[in-house]
Amino acid sequence: PTPDLFEAQVLRAARRLPDMRIPLAPVGLADLYDASDDWAPLYDKSSLSGFFMACGTSGNQFKNAPVVGYFLRALVDAHDAGQDHDEDPVHVTGELTGREINLAAFSRLREMTNTTNSVLG
Repeated sequence: PTPDLFEAQVLRAARRLPDMRIPLAPVGLADLYDASDDWAPLYDKSSLSGFFMACGTSGNQFKNAPVVGYFLRALVDAHDAGQDHDEDPVHVTGELTGREINLAAFSRLREMTNTTNSVLG
């Protein structure tokens, strides 16, 4: 980002999060807005060993952060236990619903879904 944009964004964040430490210069990069081709999020491992991702959320998935953390933890734990998510997809049970969720639905290798190609689904 430009210095002006960096300063504006940091000041906005500091107003909302008073205990946040404010860096003097941009050091690193994070982004909260991205979209997959079919606008469905990806929660998966990557081609880089040990790197997992939650992306393609179009910036509207803040409300889902707790369950996304639950999904990623399950993916990492399964990976560390030797399970290949690409060949044997990880399944989790919803903590409140008790329903099984197949994380292959969020795989980077999934077939694209037929949607409106927007946040409307």
